Amino acid sequence: MRVVVYAPMGRDAHVLGTLMEALQLDTLVCRSAAEFQGALDEQALLAVATEEGLAQCLGDRLAEQLARQPPWSDLPVIALADQNALLPGSATRALAQLGNVTLISRPLRREVLLLAVLSAQRTRLLQLQVRDQIGQLNAYAAELERRVDERTRALATEVRERRQVEASLAESRRLESLGRLTGGVAHDFNNVLQVISGATELMRVLDQEQGRLRRPLDGVARAVEQGSRLTQQLLSFARRQPMQIASVQLGEHLAEMAQLLRHSLGKHIALHLAVADGLWPVRTDLAQLEMALLNLVINARDAMPEGGAVTLAARNVALPQDGPEELAELHGDFVLVELNDEGAGMPAQVAAKAFEPFFTTKAPGKGTGLGLSQVYGYAQQSGGTAFIRSGSSGTTVTLALPRGTGPGMEAAAPPPPAPDAEARFAGLRVLCVEDDDSVAEVAHDLFVSLGCWVCLACSADEAILSDFAGIDLVFSDVRMPGTMDGIDLAHWLARTHPATPVVLASGFIGDPGRLDGLDVQFLRKPYTRQSVLKAAAAALVRSAGSGERQ
Repeated sequence: MRVVVYAPMGRDAHVLGTLMEALQLDTLVCRSAAEFQGALDEQALLAVATEEGLAQCLGDRLAEQLARQPPWSDLPVIALADQNALLPGSATRALAQLGNVTLISRPLRREVLLLAVLSAQRTRLLQLQVRDQIGQLNAYAAELERRVDERTRALATEVRERRQVEASLAESRRLESLGRLTGGVAHDFNNVLQVISGATELMRVLDQEQGRLRRPLDGVARAVEQGSRLTQQLLSFARRQPMQIASVQLGEHLAEMAQLLRHSLGKHIALHLAVADGLWPVRTDLAQLEMALLNLVINARDAMPEGGAVTLAARNVALPQDGPEELAELHGDFVLVELNDEGAGMPAQVAAKAFEPFFTTKAPGKGTGLGLSQVYGYAQQSGGTAFIRSGSSGTTVTLALPRGTGPGMEAAAPPPPAPDAEARFAGLRVLCVEDDDSVAEVAHDLFVSLGCWVCLACSADEAILSDFAGIDLVFSDVRMPGTMDGIDLAHWLARTHPATPVVLASGFIGDPGRLDGLDVQFLRKPYTRQSVLKAAAAALVRSAGSGERQ
């Protein structure tokens, strides 16, 4: 900061400069009015001018220049003038135009000038503090505005994300409700199919000699099989059926499945198999995998009415580093099973909805819209996932299945019954627990046809009142009214009568995890006489083995 001095006459400039130096103030002595006015900027501490200098500057509009100072600035001006000042017009009115002016009359007293300079210096320093504070306030205001903008953007993002989460939650609840409804419908439909299937089986037994009903019974059996497949798709979507999870050597089974898949594709579509060497075993339900691949093959066939080729591939990946971006959220070892077709593909908006239940682009009557949702539900229930890539060159559906525990771990299927197995059931005492009267009647007649003695209970609460000393086998539905269902009954029997073999039959479990830890045979509805025979025989064999070990 400097003191700006303008005294064009005599030795005034020298005297004033010497006095300012004595006060250790940086001083600029101007030689012209233009230089004086140009020096009156924010670096000026104060201005000292004689009346002769002011007379020259006022003509150059010094007052207008000082009026254009920033709001915080009011530059102190010390004017030295005789009582009969040479300033144009009234000296008081002329000096008042300059604003912050201190008038000192000549002859000059040194003490008076020093006091005026010190006072002007304090005033100017206060103004500079105000300037700095205004600058800080402006900086704070800018920072506040920036933070407000950032927070506003963050709030907008949070609101958008919250809406997305709420929409996802609403969709999840809708799908969960739809899954519950689907499972309930499938359960009731399975009971209807069970009555039809059981009656068909019994009619075959009664008509063994004449064979007149074979063709109509075969037609009924095919209809039951189609209905059963539909309910399996519904339950896979709803994730309400237990999966027979085992560690499966996938490479061996894919070659066997390929034969079945080729029959489904027809003559005009070729199926190529590309299985990587050293394919890991996978943890899955082999029957459900076969159904999922069959659904994919049927979709591929429908996408290529003019023929083409389908490729079924399988390879090992360590996720997420080795896998596609769609699997970035999965971690660990997986086997990718991919089915690719050469069809026209799907638009992105269609592919995004392809896994949704009941969504289909097929003509009415050509599809239920449950095939791909069953595939997705199966993959999720296996501990993996599924995704679609589709374009003009074709469509690829990828299943990611978790790696199994190692070779040789595949769950053994129940041993087929021996030729004389039916004879071994003669006299077997069976407790049949079923709340549906029609299904209970069918189950009763099936066991009677095997030569069993059958006792019926309409609920688990009623069943536990039975004398289990006279019971050789418990055959129970899962979903029943009362305080206990079939799984609760199985747990109760495991605690109280651990030697009693149990077969559970249902098409709708609700929570398949509840079967974990239970040493029971599970039978999917609708069951047949032969499947009942296999499951009951396996339960009896396991119970006998358990009794010997004890």
